[in-house]
Amino acid sequence: MNALTQPKSAPRPLRTSHRRKARTRRSRNKPMFMARATEAATVLGVNLVLIGACLSTLGNMLPHQLTQEAKLQEIKGEVSRTSNHIEQLKQAHQRSLIPEVSRRISEDQGHLIRTNKRNLVWLRPQKTEQ
Repeated sequence: MNALTQPKSAPRPLRTSHRRKARTRRSRNKPMFMARATEAATVLGVNLVLIGACLSTLGNMLPHQLTQEAKLQEIKGEVSRTSNHIEQLKQAHQRSLIPEVSRRISEDQGHLIRTNKRNLVWLRPQKTEQ
């Protein structure tokens, strides 16, 4: 209760010239508006140029990407064919390690004959003239 009270400020006088103040505000805001409009137009223009550059780059890269995908599919097919061939070779190698099978393979592919086997040669009978 012992607080000091703030002195009251004097009442403001009524403004008589509203028109003059409004004119000065408009003339002061016009350069500010022009600066903001110029800045917005510049930003918009730069963004449009960047979007155009991105779209042209994507247009140029799309055919290259499609060719790369086609090459990738071709390579994947070649890999699957090669892996099948490798599996067949592995199975053939495993078979060749078994002694009985290796003897049979050497007989089939080479001209080796076991000692207990005899080589038979079939001859066609010759026609005799009488």
